Order: sequence, then C-alpha cells, then structure tokens
Amino acid sequence: MKKRESLASERPGRESLGQLYRAVWRWHFYTALFVIPFLLMLVLSGLLMLISKPIESLLHQELSAVTPAGNSLPASTLLAKVRERYPDVVVTLFLPPSTAEQSARFSVTEAASGHTGHNAASITVFLNPYSGELLGALDPSKALYARLHNFHGTLFLGDFGDSVIEIAAGLAVLMVLTGLYLAWPGKSWQRPANQYPINDRERWRKFHRMLGLIIAIPLLFFLVSGLAWTNVWGGKLVQAWSSVPGTNYVAAQPEQTHQSMGQAGINPIPWSLEQTPIPVSNPGTADDYNLDSLVTFAKEQGFNQYRVHLPQGDKGVWTISATTIAGDLTNPLDERVLHIDKSSGEVLAELSFADYPAMGKAMAAFIPLHQGDLGWWNWLLNMALVILVIVLIVSGTILWWKRRATKVLLPAAPVALPSVSRKVIALMLVVACFFPLSAAALAFFITVDWLLVSRFDRLRGATK
Repeated sequence: MKKRESLASERPGRESLGQLYRAVWRWHFYTALFVIPFLLMLVLSGLLMLISKPIESLLHQELSAVTPAGNSLPASTLLAKVRERYPDVVVTLFLPPSTAEQSARFSVTEAASGHTGHNAASITVFLNPYSGELLGALDPSKALYARLHNFHGTLFLGDFGDSVIEIAAGLAVLMVLTGLYLAWPGKSWQRPANQYPINDRERWRKFHRMLGLIIAIPLLFFLVSGLAWTNVWGGKLVQAWSSVPGTNYVAAQPEQTHQSMGQAGINPIPWSLEQTPIPVSNPGTADDYNLDSLVTFAKEQGFNQYRVHLPQGDKGVWTISATTIAGDLTNPLDERVLHIDKSSGEVLAELSFADYPAMGKAMAAFIPLHQGDLGWWNWLLNMALVILVIVLIVSGTILWWKRRATKVLLPAAPVALPSVSRKVIALMLVVACFFPLSAAALAFFITVDWLLVSRFDRLRGATK
C-alpha cells in the first residue's frame, strides 16, 4: 500500500494539469462509472420512444383511420353504441376525431363508480364516426410507446427502478458539471497544443471534449426535466412548488385531485394540475347537459383537438381538456381545462397556463419538449440529441479503454491529492443536496473510495 500523496507525483509530465483538475477528473470518472450504464439505457429507450411515435398509428391503421362518408354521427349516438357493446363498464373519456379521416375514441374502465384513479387499467374503444361501427379496442398501457415509457421511467422495476434512475440522473448532472469544468476552453490547466504529440488517444480526448461542450447544456435540461417524473425529487420536492395553489370552488368530498383522471397509458392532465382538487356539480334533478352539448360548447370555446372527461358519480363534472402532455396541443401556452356542471352546463372552473406558478409553467413547457411533443422540429432535435449522447458515451468508454494499462480491466480513476480531493468532494456534495437520493449515493461512493479504493493499488487499477 502506498500513500496517495506520493502517487500524485509518480505521473511525470502531468503536474501541469493541476491538482484541482486531477481531483475534478477523478470524480468525473467515478460518477460516469455509475451513470453510463443507466444513461445508455435511458437514451436508447428514449430513441426508441421517439421512433415509435410516428409508427404507432401505422401499427393500428385499421383502428385509427377511417374513410369520410357524409356527416358524422352525434357523439351521444357513438357513446350509446359503446355502452351497448360494453354494458358492464364505465365510460370515462371521449376523444373526438380532430380530422375527417380519424376515428372517434372512448376510454372505458371496469371501475364501479368515481374516477378510476391514477394508472388504473382501461381500454380504448375505436369507432367509425360516420357509421358507428366498432373498429376494435386496445389497452393503451400495452401499446409500444407506453411499454417503452414504462421502461424509460422504471426499468420495469417499479418504485425501485424509479429510485435507481433518480440516483443516476442526479449523478449525471454532477458528471456534466465536472465535465464542463474539465473541458472549458482557455483555462490554465489546458494542455498547450504543442506540448504533447497528437496521437490516437489525444484525438479521442479532443473529440470527447468538443462533443461534451456542444451538448452539455441540452443534456442538463433533459436530465433535470426528466427528474420531474421521479418519486422523490419530482413528486415530493418539485411538484409541490409547481402545482396550482388553492382553488375558489367547492372540491369533491372526499377530495379528488386531477391526478385521479389519469389512467394507465393515458396522461391527459398537466403536471401542475395533478394535485389540484376537482370541483363538484351542483345538486340537480336531471343530467340535461349531455355529450352533444359538451361537443357544441367546446367548439364555441375555440377548442380544436381536445378530450371530454365524463362525469363520474353523483357530484361528478364534465371536463374539457386540451394539453400538450396528452398530445392535444403543440403549444403549452394554449393549455386549458374547463370543469362544467353536469346538470346546468355552468362553467365551474377554468384552469389555463396563466394559472400555473412559475415552476409549473416551466414544467408545462419542459415536459413536452423532453418528450418531443412540440412538433416535428422538436422530434428531430431530440433525435439528434440522443444520438449525440450515445456517441459521447462511446467516446468516453474508448478514452477509458485507451488510458488503462494493458490487460487491466479494473476502473482506473485519476489520482489526486487528498487535500484537494476533499474540497472537490465537499463542493459536489453541496450540489448533490439538490437531489437527495443522488447525494446519499455519492456519500456511499466517497466512503468506499476512502476506505478501500484509495488505499490499495490493485483496487485503484493501473493506467498508462
């Protein structure tokens, strides 16, 4: 066993890089060691999600596309046909066709009453809006995109997988920040152009540095916006600051939030409204305001592509929503949710982008941008980014391979003076505190490094 201080001086020709550079490099390497496998899974699944979007409708062309034939049937007639075919289910959602060539869709669930609850099972029924013919049904949670989305968020491991991804994403933020420090041009630790010969390894280092500088900021954006879906950072910390605050209408008793309107594979409600209570209908003797009335009212209100949530229970309300997260819109500024009394047709509440708090507005824009929902330009931009991230991961792996000693496969973190490394560790822990699970994981890695890796040559691994 050797002292760590002496090891720092055993690397001739590298002292000019600076001890601070060396310490930052060490922890850039360690975070990458944990992050890269998960980041690779995230970008590959994200790439497949982007590819699946344009082909999803092609896979079910017989359900989603129809041939125009005169005037379409009233929405209430289509609803009656669904109830006739599925007498033992509750119809929760109506998606009118937005073009003449699109089928009408209803979402149904086996729940006895009330909103079905977040991620409840449902099926989507497709109908020809001109003839009323039932074209078929699908479970939205089993669609290709939904399966990929589930893997992207949980690795098919439920809450445990969600936590692992949250840790990896938080550490990836640290990896990007330390990488920016190492790659930032014009610093005193940068190697002079003529100090080292240009060899294969040096070319890969320059390529990795250049690519990292190009995509660092977009990658940070995608990491932070992706963390919005996680259970701890997103659900416990950030969403509370992003949700629409108290309402001036009477909420359902027991209180139901907008999150209960979501179903497995269907996310129709903006993130900022998930914790906001749903209003209740006023007492009435008859449900005179029907689905046809809702469709007419939606057109009068300027809605084009939207969805109608049917009243559930005695105090349920009609709801018209048009959101980016549901794919209704490509501009989050146009998001609107209207709650309407089921008997009188009175508008009980109108919630729009302007009502979101500052963090909620940011999430309303960032989440659809993260998903590529803002149009073809967004889809192409995301495709380019995930491909560049894959290339960045490959180039970083090649750099590790080239700097390791021959026939040695152990991790080979750069050595650093303990006094300098402690300062870098302290700064990283401060930053990591913004991501609690990642901070806990980082503290564990620091402990392992201090107790084991830094004290034994074999565990340190050899480098060229």
